[in-house]
Amino acid sequence: MGGMPRRQFVRLSGTAGATGLLGLAGADRALADGGPTPEPSPSPPGGPGAAACPTPSALCGYPTDTGGRYDLWDRVQVCEGTKTGPPFPQCLRTTPTYVVLNGGTGSNHDFLLVPSCRISGIECPFITTANAPNYWLEAWNNAQPGQPGHVVYPHIGLGVNSADPTIRMQDQLHIHLAGIHSGIQTQLNNHDSAISNDPSRWRNQIVPIWGLTSTGLPAPRSYRVLHVANLNGNLFRLLLDSVVLPTGATMAVQMLAVTPRLIGSGGFYVLNSEPGLPVPAGQPGGTGTVDFLLAYA
Repeated sequence: MGGMPRRQFVRLSGTAGATGLLGLAGADRALADGGPTPEPSPSPPGGPGAAACPTPSALCGYPTDTGGRYDLWDRVQVCEGTKTGPPFPQCLRTTPTYVVLNGGTGSNHDFLLVPSCRISGIECPFITTANAPNYWLEAWNNAQPGQPGHVVYPHIGLGVNSADPTIRMQDQLHIHLAGIHSGIQTQLNNHDSAISNDPSRWRNQIVPIWGLTSTGLPAPRSYRVLHVANLNGNLFRLLLDSVVLPTGATMAVQMLAVTPRLIGSGGFYVLNSEPGLPVPAGQPGGTGTVDFLLAYA
């Protein structure tokens, strides 16, 4: 549901430059980078009970929104049985707080976790409140073996795009459950010593990562990166408090991605970027899309 079509990606090597691109014919054959993969939470996906929903508004959306850029919201309602329509075989799990859907490519590493509430996207203030479910932890749990969104890929990448209409094609919040390209992990490992677990430093921990465009060409971008030990906290709130408010930015232009940290004490890397990201001299600019990091098709 990003702005670019689902794509064939190629592998990245462990180097951080253009020479790190390997085997353009090797699409979808990512190599494991090794290291300790975090264990899924023991709590069952779905959580108890339904959560409160945001007050309908122009910023968060209205329950009556339908069709076009709200097609994903239509699908959620059909999965829940609150709206009539053709059955969707991609209703993989339906809970009081979210549904899990196929992402559209038919691959085994392309799924979506979509809130049951009407939530436009990362710009909706509700997702930063204490009433919001922990959508990131639910996404991680649902991407594990035995779960309906099991990502069959060496390592998992979770991601949310910015609200830019040229990037995000559906205006209903959705977390991508996908693979993350091998080589992204290796580059993060190489930058690890410069990455802190102190949220107050997150906005200044900017590193260049070489991803890929939809055509398989190198796509260097800069990302703010933070270590977190687990996904028990609200990452949207962490982004708001640690990056958006201190820099005077807006949530609408932010992208957010999560992938396991495979070295040291483990945990996760949380990556954030935006198109106007101030970067050190000589580094590539920022981005509002997760599509350079994630492998879908």
